[in-house]
Amino acid sequence: MPSHPEPPTIPPRWQRRPEARPEEILDAAQIVFGEHGFARAKLEDVARQAGVSKGTLYLYFDSKETLFREMVRAKIVPVVQEGEALLERHQGSYRDLLVTLTARMFHTMQHRDMGRISRLVTSELASFPELARFYFDEVILRARRLLEMVIERGVAAGEFRPVAHRFGARGLPSMLVHSTQTQCFFQQFDPDALTDKEVLEGIVDLFLNGVLAPPEPRTGRTVP
Repeated sequence: MPSHPEPPTIPPRWQRRPEARPEEILDAAQIVFGEHGFARAKLEDVARQAGVSKGTLYLYFDSKETLFREMVRAKIVPVVQEGEALLERHQGSYRDLLVTLTARMFHTMQHRDMGRISRLVTSELASFPELARFYFDEVILRARRLLEMVIERGVAAGEFRPVAHRFGARGLPSMLVHSTQTQCFFQQFDPDALTDKEVLEGIVDLFLNGVLAPPEPRTGRTVP
């Protein structure tokens, strides 16, 4: 009888080149932390999601806390870094820059994996003060300072009105977090749901009408 060729052997995922493993583990960590939260997530779940052994995971990340920090640095901090780089090379209107940054943040945060991490941060990190401090310093404070610089430069250019309460750079991220969470997890239940485009346009309109410089007063006689 003629012999049939043996089917090709598919190597297990953990036999792929070692330099690919940390990135795959971080991708898996984002999914597992997002689905289960920090407290309930297990390293064996991350390893299984990444297609590696738990021992392999420990070669790169020695604890769940370390894995969470590195996941934030790999998946979230680069979004802020891109905004900082955009500011450094920006020429032109600060209004346009603010709109661009707002749109980038919105589109990043509306993805379900990122939305789940935002939900974890707002609901759970208070129980883990060291991780909360880390996230505040690496993400929240850094994003706030970026927006503060954009607003300050816009004020200096006469595009934005000066205000004393310093709330603008705090208020915009809050609107973005709340709005993207609603779009991710509650849009399906809303009988009058907005599209993502409508939500983003509304955020931009509401915020810009709070920070744009008022129009110059008209000169000449007024009709009584």
